[in-house]
Amino acid sequence: MNAAPGMLRQPKRVSLSDSVADSIAEAIATKVILPGERVVETTLAEKLGVSRVPIREALKVLHAQGILSGGSHRSYRVSAFDPHVTQQVMEVRLCLETFLLRDAIENWKAGEEDPAALQVAIEDMKRSARAGNVRASLLADLDFHRTIRNAARNAIVGTLWDAIARHVLIVFNFDRFRDKDLDAIPRQHEGFRDFILAQVAKPSVDLKTLQAALEGHMLLIEREKGQTGA
Repeated sequence: MNAAPGMLRQPKRVSLSDSVADSIAEAIATKVILPGERVVETTLAEKLGVSRVPIREALKVLHAQGILSGGSHRSYRVSAFDPHVTQQVMEVRLCLETFLLRDAIENWKAGEEDPAALQVAIEDMKRSARAGNVRASLLADLDFHRTIRNAARNAIVGTLWDAIARHVLIVFNFDRFRDKDLDAIPRQHEGFRDFILAQVAKPSVDLKTLQAALEGHMLLIEREKGQTGA
């Protein structure tokens, strides 16, 4: 059953190791842990207050995803997200989110999902901006796009999106893709939300139009910096 407008979304139940992996990815995204830095199992267990078993499992997952390098008899280190890797992440994200947005719009048209749910993440962005909380702003940004992912009800593409969500979170905080003015971020998403609502009101959806709008949203900061010479 769909949640009524204004109701809180039920939290996603995840394993402890998944939660630990998310915490490590967030630390990398917010530069608490830097590229090339060693990631030590015992230190993480102490800082996160959990046993070494879920830490070890989380490190293996992040290593398999390419977020960490090394491992085995060597210590893990944060991988360098060089321009080539970043471009790969953005290309995959654009493809996946284009299909997710298409399906989400169809479900919003049919009344099976409520596009008002997008506003929840935007309000979180505004609160984060008022508090000057970069980490919360990053997570709210990801939640905006996760709302589209969930509204799409596309199990296959949604699972693939989940697989790169941590990569996307890390890339979000790169200067190329992120506005240092936290107040600007909810405004940018309000503009994209308005585009989405206009598409919901139309009789048909054009995939190329969606892809172009998504790409424009994803590269907004880079484009604005190019125009200002920043």
